[in-house]
This record gives sequence, structure tokens and C-alpha cells, in this order.
Amino acid sequence: MLLKVSNLDISYDKNVKPTVQDVNFDLEEGKILTIVGESGSGKTTVIRAILNLLPGGGKISNGEIIFEDKNLLELNSSDWRKIRGKDISMIFQDSGNMLNPVQTIGKQFIEYIQVHSDLDKKSAYDMAIEKLTLMNLPNPENIMSSYTFELSGGMRQRIGIAMAITFQPKLLLADEPTSALDVTTQAQIVGELMFVTRGTGASMIMVTHNLGVASYLSDNLMVMSQGKVVEYGETSAVINNPQADYTKTLLAAVPEIGGERYV
Repeated sequence: MLLKVSNLDISYDKNVKPTVQDVNFDLEEGKILTIVGESGSGKTTVIRAILNLLPGGGKISNGEIIFEDKNLLELNSSDWRKIRGKDISMIFQDSGNMLNPVQTIGKQFIEYIQVHSDLDKKSAYDMAIEKLTLMNLPNPENIMSSYTFELSGGMRQRIGIAMAITFQPKLLLADEPTSALDVTTQAQIVGELMFVTRGTGASMIMVTHNLGVASYLSDNLMVMSQGKVVEYGETSAVINNPQADYTKTLLAAVPEIGGERYV
């Protein structure tokens, strides 16, 4: 088992009771788990907790997060520097907001690679070009010399994915990576995420509002509402035979085309 989350509670200073309560799931190598639910249900909070990136005031108040037989809650700052970006990487909702607008993509990408490796600048540049090319970005040399404001949202998102997969992480955490994009670009990004995970054997946890994306992409599906897991299981079982009323409501909200619902 690559990852096992047990009895996870996440609290914030001002709240009397945990914001996220009693979350349990596991993830095998090479598998994709999708977490769905409305805004504020706790989806993003769960994946940020895995990477120890909770916003100010947030803390894990109960439970365990076991990654490759190590309890991530026991790691120190030095341990986290070794894991983040190499064994576990994150793709953000809008990667453009995570990049420095006053530095070129190349400067940031090369620096990222050198922080996590012993490569010289030329080798780091070549590795960055390779990853940008893998993400079907045209003229990667031009992109390396560009600033974020000169690139489209889809291009910035591909750069974020390219950086996240640079060191072939064992686990990718994707926080609504397609929600800020048009439908055509969403489909392309989903295809590229499938290619990356299936091609390298990486596992992925993806947060999304889109049940169509979830049903297409994932092996397992977890439905959250008000900080709790209301349903969890194989994607086909959850989609075709939902048990929780909330899951049934989500499925009923998916638009129909020609009398058919595409989930």
C-alpha cells in the first residue's frame, strides 16, 4: 500500500470541533483516487494535509497518514524537503498563481530542479525542456524565456504539471487542475494526466467538482460533504449504485444530453 489515511481529523484554531472529521482511505501504487463534493466540503484540505501544506491555523488533530510505511506526521522540516517535489508533488488549481510573475519560467524551472538534485544548470535546462515537451507545449525554448503573463491558462497549467512530474513522483496530488480552463483544454489536461500516471506508474489523488472527469479518470471515488466522507469505493460502484443521499443528489445534478447522463 502506497498511502493509508486513518481516522484523520483536521482542525482550525477558531473552530470548536474539527473542520474535517474521521477521513479514512487508502491508495495502491498506480491507482487514481478522485475526491468530489461541493465547495467547503473539505476536499482540498485533505490533500493539503497529506503534503503538510495546511493554511495558517490548520493542524491535524487526530489520525495517521502513512506513506510507504512512514508516518508523515512524524517528519521534521529536513525530511519534508526530501519528500516534497520528489516523492510527492502537487498540481495546483491555477499553476500560474504559484509561479513568480517577475521571473522567467526557465529561471524558476531550473532553480526548482537544482534544489532537488545535483544537476548543473545546462543539465537542468535540458531536463526542463524534456518535461515541457512531454506536456505537448510548443516551442519549449520560447516558453523557458517567457513570463507567466505571456502564457495562456492552459499553458501555465501544463507547466505546473511538467514541474510536478519532473522527478517522477510516486504520488501526485491534483487540486482541481482543470477547473479554471475551457472545456477543450480541460479534456486535453485530463488526457495528459492519464498519460503521466498510467505511463509512469504514479498514483494520484485528484480533487474535482466534475463528476464526469472523476468517472473517466479514477479507479476509486470518495464523496465528501461538510467535512466528512459520505461515500467511498470503486468508481463504477459509486456511480452506478450510490448509497448516500448526497451522492445521489450530485449525480442527479449532472446535465443530460439527449436523455443520457455522461458520468
